Amino acid sequence: MLIPSRTLPALKGRLPFRLGTTSYILPDVIVPNVRFTGPFVDEVELVLFESRFTDNLPTHKEIDELNSLGREYDLSYNVHLPTDVFLGHPDSEIRQQACNTILGFYERTLPLNPTLYVLHLEKNPPGESKHDNTSDWQGNLLSSLEYLFERGMQSNLLGIENIDYPFRWIYPLIREFTLNVCLDIGHLLVQQEDLTAYLEAYNEEIAMVHLHGVAGRKDHRSLQEISHNDWHIISEFLINYRGGVSLEVFSLEDLTTSMERMSTLLTSAIESGNPERRA
Repeated sequence: MLIPSRTLPALKGRLPFRLGTTSYILPDVIVPNVRFTGPFVDEVELVLFESRFTDNLPTHKEIDELNSLGREYDLSYNVHLPTDVFLGHPDSEIRQQACNTILGFYERTLPLNPTLYVLHLEKNPPGESKHDNTSDWQGNLLSSLEYLFERGMQSNLLGIENIDYPFRWIYPLIREFTLNVCLDIGHLLVQQEDLTAYLEAYNEEIAMVHLHGVAGRKDHRSLQEISHNDWHIISEFLINYRGGVSLEVFSLEDLTTSMERMSTLLTSAIESGNPERRA
């Protein structure tokens, strides 16, 4: 396919945190996307949401190509593990299958030395409300996580993302295993949560920020859709943040306008005495 000629803002290596975006900016597979965005970002979020499609698991050849591109562009990776698995499901066979799926994606991508693996702890599938017991679900999640770590997954590489239920439901698991937090600010905006409260409560545990705007009730839009007041809160946090930030958008237009808004942080970082992250 033709690679778009539109130039993205030059922010690579210039912010206090690692700036990244997703592996689905162009309507193509992972490697061409990384080749396109690699010169402009510090990190790429490998979007591996759907395990039911066999081609969503990178091949060994693709892993080799991604490693090569990482060296060429001084690029790191983080991995968003599948979201169509249910580690808290009441059926033990379904939980076992979910664990095996997660381990398969983890082991395949481990040669990339990801900075973080991001995981959704999904509720039970729609239509299974008879099993919608939060306490039982939490206990099943605990057992599944124990199994994953027994099988070799490194807990310090795992970040749990806030999704569509109260984060306090799963925070005890994060404390139990000393896991990282992946704070999805777009999800908080959709749910009209208090950004300041979340940023202050989980500040020390946030290893990754998923950042995207919200238009109406639809998220994963350009950062231009974030209100001035919310952007001020976000900016104040990011100036002193040293983890990863993934612009979790899925089109070139949204990425370009998002990076244009991110570029305003560069001036703020310089003025605050926190300029470029690396030489």
